Amino acid sequence: MEISLSPFFAKLILRLNPFRRVLVMCKGYSEDYENFTELGWEEDKHLDFYDKEIYPEFQLWLR
Repeated sequence: MEISLSPFFAKLILRLNPFRRVLVMCKGYSEDYENFTELGWEEDKHLDFYDKEIYPEFQLWLR
């Protein structure tokens, strides 16, 4: 199941998801504008989540 997220909720859920039961996915990560890439808080907490040109879409995926 995939749920579209705003940048605010994508960052919040990524930060508060210690058991990783849900995945925060991003389109545009590493210039991949066709596929979604899983984000991890420790690696990606410094992303500019609000830059829609670089990171146009976030989704929540349930495991």
